[in-house]
Amino acid sequence: MYKRQSLKNIFYRTRSINLIVFWLFFMVIQNFTAQTNVINNYFNDTIVVLITNENKEIRGLLLSEDYNSFVLEIANENKRFNKNDIKSYRYITRNQIKSIKEFKNPNPIYTKYCYFPSAFITEKGNVTTNSHYFITTNSKIGVHENFEISVGNIFIYNVFSSLTYSKKINNSFTTGISLIGSINLLSNLNGINEFNSWGFLPRITYGDSFQNTTIGVIGYHLPVLEEFYYGGYLASQKKIAERFTLAGEIVGITVDGLQIGLINNIIINFARNFRENWSIGVTIINIEAINNALGIDAIALPYIGLQKKF
Repeated sequence: MYKRQSLKNIFYRTRSINLIVFWLFFMVIQNFTAQTNVINNYFNDTIVVLITNENKEIRGLLLSEDYNSFVLEIANENKRFNKNDIKSYRYITRNQIKSIKEFKNPNPIYTKYCYFPSAFITEKGNVTTNSHYFITTNSKIGVHENFEISVGNIFIYNVFSSLTYSKKINNSFTTGISLIGSINLLSNLNGINEFNSWGFLPRITYGDSFQNTTIGVIGYHLPVLEEFYYGGYLASQKKIAERFTLAGEIVGITVDGLQIGLINNIIINFARNFRENWSIGVTIINIEAINNALGIDAIALPYIGLQKKF
């Protein structure tokens, strides 16, 4: 009887041990499978950016990595890279891609639209030059993080200059104001100052250097016309590809409370390289006095612009 109970106890203990071992084995397998899935998902979701010793940048989907090398999928091909041939590398995961901006470089024209500016200014130490129709120029110089000066001309003899103050309010809004002055060199030689003018341009911009919208107010006095012109503008731009930006603006001109005209511009800007970009589009002018004189409803002109950074 005693032997029978001993054998029975041994049997139960053995079965319990087997169950425990089986359960532990099952948990280890499950954990290993989960870790393998995590690793596979990590590889499937991870892009590696390599900088070779020759300063060449290579990007690919990470397939595997060990102490000595990477295996990346590039253009549907699996390529191995020796870490001794790599100067540096970094990982970009899917979550990081979702959290960063869609494009790498900002709009080359984020400080301006067609003719009118946003509240952003040229960065300190940088110089940019804009030309419209290749007959006007405007050079902007960043002298401080909050100040910018500019000098430009229409044809050769009409010189414009401005001083701009810009201030970032928060992550979404930036405000700016420009004081503008103009001197007509030809009329000044004859002692005539009526063609000299002055004005102001306050505005506020919502957005960043990838896309933004600006509301501005214009005030301008030209003595020869004996009137003070004022109005407002609404402008917006958006980066639609790494090299292309779409921008548009609408400007209203008012004298003595009377709306005398609208100017509409829409362009597409092409970044040719880091220092040069082109703009093409259309300008639609709807000014009553001009329309009546020409007997047309509006004037549509092709827009051509060139911007360079120095």
